[in-house]
Formats: sequence, structure tokens, C-alpha cells
Amino acid sequence: MTGRILGAIAGVFLFANAIAAQVNTPDLRQMSGVPLPTSDLPAGSISVRVVRGSFANNVTDATVTFDVSGKTTEVRTDAAGRAEIKGLASGARVKASAVVDGERLETQEVTIGQSGYRFILSTSAPAGAPSGPASAAPSPGAATPGPAVSGPVVLGPESRVIAQFSDDKLFIFYVLSILNSSSSPVDIGGPLTFELPQGALGAATVEDSSPQATANGPRVVVRGPFQPGTTRVTVRFELPYSGPVARLEQKWPAPLQQLIVFALKTGSLDLRSPQLSGQRVVTEQGQLLVVGSGPGMAVGETLTLDITGLPYQARWPRYVALSAAGVIVFAGLWAGLFATGSRSRGRAA
Repeated sequence: MTGRILGAIAGVFLFANAIAAQVNTPDLRQMSGVPLPTSDLPAGSISVRVVRGSFANNVTDATVTFDVSGKTTEVRTDAAGRAEIKGLASGARVKASAVVDGERLETQEVTIGQSGYRFILSTSAPAGAPSGPASAAPSPGAATPGPAVSGPVVLGPESRVIAQFSDDKLFIFYVLSILNSSSSPVDIGGPLTFELPQGALGAATVEDSSPQATANGPRVVVRGPFQPGTTRVTVRFELPYSGPVARLEQKWPAPLQQLIVFALKTGSLDLRSPQLSGQRVVTEQGQLLVVGSGPGMAVGETLTLDITGLPYQARWPRYVALSAAGVIVFAGLWAGLFATGSRSRGRAA
């Protein structure tokens, strides 16, 4: 996914897990490597923070390798676990990687555009703590799951909705954790289909999403069967708006275990929804985030979310000016025709 779109991730995605403990979200692995366009870094700048499982465990003096359009540069992390490069040319393709405790961590690729970008690279757990796989894959020697059986899936508590305003556009990201809690692959009787909000533009899945997911116009389709554990899908799209408030309405095709919503706060941007039972503004990595949470939602239930305080310039002054200009032009033409007619009648007399 390009950085321009992530200013279409959207969103993607979002230092959302920096406040995971406060809203019962999972650890930072869920956002590891995801780009966050940010206005507090100049265009052409990339900052990568390397941690072990949480922000309390910065990885210092680690080597971060930046790949800039095929050329690599190595930078060591500072006392805050950060490595940065600056002055990259617009259009350059950038990704970064680091090896921590024998684990290779990589970012998604971004394309340099109008903003800087921040990343988190997080290991599975702090050094010395037991760490598990990022997804529920069978361990070596474990029995291979058998044939698919009929059953349900849910959208696990790691799922979240993220809103980001960037480059005069509003982008929405769905980070979906499709959970099969059984020990066998599950066939739900067809694909899991997300009908996106009316007017959604440019829907696409993020490159690290499950290959079972495809974006097709106004919908996202996730094919089964679903293996035991978690199938991860991240979707981004643009939500057009014509005023200071944009409304997102999303019907869930499976039960949502917990509602978690994030927005990168730009100006007076805020969130409103009757389904949010708690909301606050926090600062993470110098970025203000609006965080909302609420109880789970049933299959078929619709999330109604208003993103308020969007930058918007009323069009009526322009329409008034154009109308006035039209009246002036019409009056000029009329006066000219009237004068011509008068001269003609004078000559005839």
C-alpha cells in the first residue's frame, strides 16, 4: 500500500495499540509495521520505534535497515528506541526492518508523499517472557486440522475501526480479527461479506491481509473455510463527505465482540456514536488520538459513527459569486442589445 493512500493507512492504520491496555486491545504486535502518516514530522521523514512487547521496553542501539527504492541505509536506535531518516525525495519507496532477539521485524512499504511517517516495530513479548505466535498457527509436530465443519466465526476483540483525515480526504480502516475458536476449520456456509458504507471509494485490502480477502467495489469478501484461530484482514477506503460531519454506517456480517474506534485527531476532529460507552483523547508518540470503546454488537447490527469537526469550506459563497457574475454578464448583454436596437430604430426614423 502506498504512503499516499495511507495518508490511506489507512489507517492505516494508527498507533492504536499504544493504548491497548486502556481499552482491552491486544499487544503492539497488531500494529507492528503499520505506517502512520503524521504532521509532526516533515515530508520525507521516517521514524521507526523498536520495542519489546510494550512502550515500557524500548530496544536501544539496535540496527534498523531502511530500504529506500532498493538502496539500504542502517541507523541505530537511540535511548527512546527510535531510528530516523530524513530528506527523502517524493515518490521514493521505503520500508524498514530490524532483528531483535533473533526475530526479524519488518514494516509495510510506503511511498513518500506530503507527510512524514511513524512506525512501531514490536517483538511478540519482552525479553525473557514467553512469547507465542502472532496468529494461531499449528506448532511443529501438532496435528493438522481436519476437514472443515459447519460453524460460526466472530469478529474478535482485536478488531477496530480507525478514521484518519489526510490530504483533504477522510480515510477509514477496518482492522478485522476473524476468530474461529474451534479446533477445526469452519465453513460458515459461504464467504463473509462486508458491505461497505454507501459512497465508499477505492476500497482495498492491505498487503499483509489474509489472501482469503478481496475488495470488490463496495464490498469486501473473505472466503472460507476459516482455520482455527485468527484470520487477519485490514481494509481501507475513502469516505467522501460534504460538510463538517461525515457519517459512517457499517452493518456487521458476524458478531463483533467489542467495539473499538480510533481517530487521529486533526484540528477539532472528534467522534460521536450512540454505541460508544466511553471516549477520551490521549497522546501517543506526539500524536493526539481520539479513542472510543463500547460493548459488542450482534450480527446484522449497524454501527453509526459520526466523524465531526472535519475541515470544510462552505460552497454557497462561491455559488453566490458565480450567480452575481452571471447576472452582471446577462445585464451587460441585455444593455448592449437594447442600445443596438435603439440605434437601429433611430436610423429607420
